[in-house]
Amino acid sequence: MAGAARIAVDIPAESAGWVRAQQLAVFQHFAPLIVLANLLNAGLMLGLMFGTEARTIVVGWAVAITGLMLVFAARSARSARRHKRAPVQTRSQRSIGANTRDTALMGMVWALLPALCFSSATPQNQMVIAVVAVGMMCGGAFIMSTVPRAATVFIGLLALGGYVGLLREPTPLNLFVSGMLTVYASTLLYGVARVYKEFVGRLLGERLAREQADLIGMLLRDFEEAASDWLWTTDATGRPTGGGARFVCDSAAAGHETTDDFLTFFEPDSQSRELGELMQRDGSFSNHVVRTRVENGARWIALTGKPVRQNGVFAGYKGVASDITGERESVDRIAHLAAHDSLTGLANRSTLRAVLGEVLGHPPARKQASSLLLIDLDRFKIINDTLGHAAGDAVLVEAAQRIRAVIRSAGLVARMGGDEFAVVINQPGHNAELLARQIIDAIEQPYLIDGSVAKCSASIGLRPVCEHDDDMEVLLRQGDLALYRAKAQGRGHVVEFDWTMDLEAQELMLLEHDLRSAIAGEELHLVYQPLAGTSTGIIAGCEALLRWEHPRLGNIAPDRFIDLAERSGLIVPIGEWVIRSAIAAAAKIDPGIRVAINVSPMQLRSPNLCAVFVNALAASGVAAERIEVEITESVLLADTEANLAVLQKLRALGLRISMDDFGTGYSSFSYLRKFDFDKLKIDKSFIDCLGQEDSSDAIVGAIIALARVLGMRTVAEGVETSAQLDLIRQLGCDEAQGYLFSRPIDLEALVALVGSAPAMQAIDRDAVIAPDAIQMRTAS
Repeated sequence: MAGAARIAVDIPAESAGWVRAQQLAVFQHFAPLIVLANLLNAGLMLGLMFGTEARTIVVGWAVAITGLMLVFAARSARSARRHKRAPVQTRSQRSIGANTRDTALMGMVWALLPALCFSSATPQNQMVIAVVAVGMMCGGAFIMSTVPRAATVFIGLLALGGYVGLLREPTPLNLFVSGMLTVYASTLLYGVARVYKEFVGRLLGERLAREQADLIGMLLRDFEEAASDWLWTTDATGRPTGGGARFVCDSAAAGHETTDDFLTFFEPDSQSRELGELMQRDGSFSNHVVRTRVENGARWIALTGKPVRQNGVFAGYKGVASDITGERESVDRIAHLAAHDSLTGLANRSTLRAVLGEVLGHPPARKQASSLLLIDLDRFKIINDTLGHAAGDAVLVEAAQRIRAVIRSAGLVARMGGDEFAVVINQPGHNAELLARQIIDAIEQPYLIDGSVAKCSASIGLRPVCEHDDDMEVLLRQGDLALYRAKAQGRGHVVEFDWTMDLEAQELMLLEHDLRSAIAGEELHLVYQPLAGTSTGIIAGCEALLRWEHPRLGNIAPDRFIDLAERSGLIVPIGEWVIRSAIAAAAKIDPGIRVAINVSPMQLRSPNLCAVFVNALAASGVAAERIEVEITESVLLADTEANLAVLQKLRALGLRISMDDFGTGYSSFSYLRKFDFDKLKIDKSFIDCLGQEDSSDAIVGAIIALARVLGMRTVAEGVETSAQLDLIRQLGCDEAQGYLFSRPIDLEALVALVGSAPAMQAIDRDAVIAPDAIQMRTAS
C-alpha cells in the first residue's frame, strides 16, 4: 500500500510552507463534517449492537469516539477563530505531524470496532460493520486527500483492524474478503496520492498565475498612474466595469469605486446631468468636462466615450478619461488673481463693483435688504511705520480674516487698497449695523506679530441700498461720506449715511471752490499769538495762525478749511503763501521775536518747500534762526525717512524745528531719537488737567525733564489760568502760550504790543483782552 502512495510531487522550498498551510486549511474546512460523520456512525453502531454480547465493548468504543470528537471539535473551533483573526500564510512540518497524529488516534479507535466485534457478530451485523468501516475508509480518503500522510495512516489502521477481525476466523470467505480489502485500500491510497499531486500542482499553478497577474497589474497601474489618460468601461446598466478606481483617488471617496451607477463618480451639477442625458440616449461624446466627487479638492475630468453594441444590442460604454485638473486649476488661478487681492485673498475693487452692479439690478425687495460697508483701519500707519511693512501686511491679512469670519455667507468682503476694506451685504436677513459693530470688535482685538503686540481699530461708513438706487458711483461716494464722518468722530465708530451728508459734501465742494478763489484774493490772512517765558515774562516769540474771512459765510473755522485744503491739495499753495507772509511779517516786528510757522505733511512732500523758505528769507532780510518750523507727529508717521531728510535740509538753512502737540501721539517719545528738535510744545490736553490729575502732572513733568536732558526748550500750550502758569513754572517749563496772555491778534496789534510796554502781566481768561491793555516787554 505504501508503494502505491509514492507519487513524486516537486514543491519548491520557498512554497512548501504555503502549500502546507493550504493543505491544513482544506482539512480544517471539513472538520465539522468529520465530527458529524464519526458521531453518526458511532451512534448507528451503538444502537445496532447494544443488545448483543459485545455491548460493553461497543459502549466503551462509542464513548471513546464521542470524547475524541468533542476534543477534536473544540480544538478545530479554537484554531478556526485564531486563523480568522490572523490568517496563516505558512505552516511547518510539525503542524502536518500533529495533524497526522490526531488522525492516527482516530483511525486506531475505528480499527478497534472490526478487530474486536467482527468475529463475534451475527452475519447481518458483520455486514453493517464492514459497510461502516469501508465507508469511513472512503470518506477519510476523500476528506484527507490534501494531507496524504494522515490519509495513509487512517486508511492503513482501518484496514489493519479489518484484517484482525477477518483473520480471527480464517475461513475461505474471510480470506477472500481480506484480499479484496487489500486491493480496495491500495486503490484508495493511490487515489489519495493522485489527488494530492493534482491539488499541489493546481495550487502552485494558481499561485504563479496570481503572482504574474499581480506583476502585470502593478505595471499597468504604474503606467496608468503615471499617465493622465486611462480607459473606462460600463455595462448596459451603466455600472462601471473598468477604470473606476481612477475616478476616486481620495480615500474618503473610495467607496464609489464599486458604485452601481457610473454617474455617481461625478458632482451632481449641470455638466454631469448633461452627460447622463447623453448616455440615456446611447449617444457619443468627446471631451465632456465633469468634476469628480472627492473631498480634498476638485478633480476635473474630460470624458470621451461611445456606445458598444453586441449583435446590434447596446452593451455599455467604453471610452477614454483625461485628468485636466492642472489645466483647469491654472485657468481658475488666473481668473482668481484677476478678481482677488493678492495679499489678503479677498475680492478686489473690480469684483466689488461687479457685485454692486448685481445688487442694483435686483428686484426692489431684495435690493432693500442689501447694504454697503466701507471700512478704514485706524492707526494702521503707526503699525506700518513703527513695526515695518511686513508687520503691516500681517495685520492686513489678519484683519481680512476677521472681517470674513464675521460676514461669512452674508455677503462679499473686498479690499479696496491700502488699509481700506468694503463689504457688500447681499443676503436677506442680516442686520448691517450689527455686523459693522461686530467687525469693529473683531478688529480691535490685539495682533501678535513676531513677538510684538499691535493694536488697531476701525471706522465704518454704512450705506443701505434703497429701492431707487441705480448709480453705483453715487452709492460708493455716499458710503465714503459716511466713512469720513465716522473717522471724524474718532476711532471705532459706525456712521450710517444720511442725506445731510450729501448736502454737506456739496457745501464742501462749493467751499473748496471758494477757497481756491480766496488764495488769489485777500480773504486769507494771518493772526499771531504771542508766547512768553514763564519765569521772566519776556515775549519770546509768536505763532502765525491762518484765518479765512469768507465774504458770505464770515469767519470759517480753521479746522474746517485747513482739513479741506489738505484733502483737496490746496494746502501746498496756501502753505507757501503763509511762509512768505509770516516771514515778511517777521521783518516788521522786533528782531528779538521768533515767528513759528506750521507745516503740514503734504507740504513736506513738496519739492519747492526749501526754495520757498530761502526766497522768502532773502526777500525780507530776516535771519533764519528767527523762524521756527512747527510739525506734528503725523509728519513722522508718513514717509519717515524722506520727511526727516527734508527736516535736515531746513535745519541746514538755519531754521529752528519744533514738534507741536507733543505727547498726544502713540509713539511721540520714539521720535525724539530720530530727530534733534529745538523745541517741544506740550499739548493743551495735558495743561487743562494740571492740578486735577496726577497722571497729567507726571506726564508734563516727564516731558519737561526729558527735553531738558536732550537740550530742547519746552512750551506749554493753552495756558488759561494763573494756577496753570504757576504749576508749569514750578515744573520748569520754559515758555507758555494761551489766552491767559493773549488771544491771536493781527500784525498791527502785535507790532504795537511788542513795542509798547516793558512788562507782561497775566490776564484772566474770562477778561476781555485788548492788545493795548497788555503790558509786556520785549526781549532785548
